[in-house]
Amino acid sequence: MKHWTLAGCVMAALILAGASRLPAQEVHGGSEYAPASQASAPTPTINVPPLTKPAISQQRQINLAWQIALANHNFSPGILDGIFGPWSRMALRQYTHYKFPGVNPFSKKGAVIVYQALGVDFASVLTTYTVSPQDLQAVGPMPIHWRAMAAAKRMPYSSTLDCLAEKFHCTRALIQALNPGVNLRAVVPGQKINVPNISPFPGPNDFGLPGALSSAIKKDRDFFPYHHLAYIEIDLQKPIMRLFNAKNQQFGLFHCSVAALKDDLPATDAYVKDFALNPNYTFLPASWPTVHGIRHPLIIPPGPRNPVGVVWMGLNLKNVGMHGNPLPQFIGLTGSHGCFRLTNWDAVHLFTLVRIGLPIIMINHRHPIPLEVPLPPGCKPPGLPKTAAIQSPIAVVSN
Repeated sequence: MKHWTLAGCVMAALILAGASRLPAQEVHGGSEYAPASQASAPTPTINVPPLTKPAISQQRQINLAWQIALANHNFSPGILDGIFGPWSRMALRQYTHYKFPGVNPFSKKGAVIVYQALGVDFASVLTTYTVSPQDLQAVGPMPIHWRAMAAAKRMPYSSTLDCLAEKFHCTRALIQALNPGVNLRAVVPGQKINVPNISPFPGPNDFGLPGALSSAIKKDRDFFPYHHLAYIEIDLQKPIMRLFNAKNQQFGLFHCSVAALKDDLPATDAYVKDFALNPNYTFLPASWPTVHGIRHPLIIPPGPRNPVGVVWMGLNLKNVGMHGNPLPQFIGLTGSHGCFRLTNWDAVHLFTLVRIGLPIIMINHRHPIPLEVPLPPGCKPPGLPKTAAIQSPIAVVSN
């Protein structure tokens, strides 16, 4: 904490000295994704409460600015909370190693170098958002039992607070602190709220709407600079995903959840086999021994609170994939049945980078995993044991 406070002071000094800053931009809700039948529908006159003043400290805003900058450069600090904890520090260290090998980002000189490269913007860390009718339409009854889920038409957000927190990649506690005295579970269309200044995810948040997710994916592709992803390295102990280019340079980091039981962890490397947007989820009783009374598979409909979120990227391992998640606050803290869970916004971002046949390298298993997937010439995943033999490429499904 001592070093990070120093870095914060250095950054504050740079701002006072006239460092470049971008003007805050208001983000408008959902209209670009609304169906034609709703896009032109007039909004009823509602008594809209006034905007409140955020109730977070200057240090927390500084931390949040760093988290947003890291996320905008492919190095996820995890869910935004304004608390620069272990995940944020990991993201900062790995970004620095990628851009400035040997530089300590927590030193006075290193903090200035990395601050300038990331474009950390303290002045515009917060912005305002106008709640849209589509935000309210994304909320609905959220069944909790498997049979009730299968009988539902979609898996919606449980509340507008849940919807708005995911829209801005943050914890419920943070968005509530940014809007003291506001009941975010009862907001109305046209109401302005304070939010982190990050690209909202994604539109009306009703993933059952035709084209909504594809529009979100296009928006993501347009926002982030293009990187050629050569392979993904999944650290099964941290647990994190590292993204590498063909020169073995790490250009991205995502936090994820892995199998809770060691016996369910992959015993081999893998590759991406298939994709599904707005996926259904098939509940298989054999995979859930703690659930009693259900003998046949159940189909859970799509939605942001579907058990696999909004994107499925299947691997060539039985019933294993990389996918979104209905509970972003638990990523990395709870285990799966064998899949790799990400937040919905990170899953969509990863989807814009992967391709069929992309190698997935597993490291830090309870025993070394033999490399059995093809890599581009010259690629040597840095996390593999030094004794691992890299085999000749084998034929896999390709674009």
